[in-house]
Amino acid sequence: MKNLTLEEFNRLTLNAAVLADDEYGKKVLELTDHTIIKLFRVKRLISKANIYSPARRFAKNAGKLKKLNIPTVSLINLYNIKSIKRTAVHYNQLEGMMVREYLQSNQVEDDFLAKLGQFLAQLHDKGVFFRSAHFGNIIYTPDKQFGLIDISDMTIQKSTLSNNKRLRNIKHIFRLPEDVCFVQNNSFFEQGYLDHHSIDKKKFHRDFLQTCQKLKQP
Repeated sequence: MKNLTLEEFNRLTLNAAVLADDEYGKKVLELTDHTIIKLFRVKRLISKANIYSPARRFAKNAGKLKKLNIPTVSLINLYNIKSIKRTAVHYNQLEGMMVREYLQSNQVEDDFLAKLGQFLAQLHDKGVFFRSAHFGNIIYTPDKQFGLIDISDMTIQKSTLSNNKRLRNIKHIFRLPEDVCFVQNNSFFEQGYLDHHSIDKKKFHRDFLQTCQKLKQP
């Protein structure tokens, strides 16, 4: 992790566009070269964030996803900016559209939703538990693949996910009404998942469908 002075940070982010912020300040910046800097607060002087920051976790997850052949961002550098109590990850964007944007600007296609369900099943089979999963953090790439961004809140285990973790992750996927509306009147997402996951148990199939149905209710 590279230490940056405030002067160096300000020079690096000169004329950057603010993509996201909160009550504590800027969170995501797009630089003039279209690369991204995502900032993480260091909440205490002595904390885990100083040893293993969300920026390091983000970078580690990016490397693991690449090894699993899951499209994601490409890391440029990690920064520690002590003067503003922030760590940061600097990366190249994953080319493509957010799934939410794609669904908003195109007629909802059954095949697209089925492939999206298949992608989630593949993530779970590969041990990826993405707590921040929603249609704004899944990217549809120009070569018609799905990939992931905003990947700090993620664990990647060596074994396939348990049934309970799979159902919990479905709840993350369907927690936002603006996403649920795209899958509300069909079952192609669910069928795409069930056609391609590795768990051959009728009880999981039933629990999965019941969970999806309950989450999709208005």
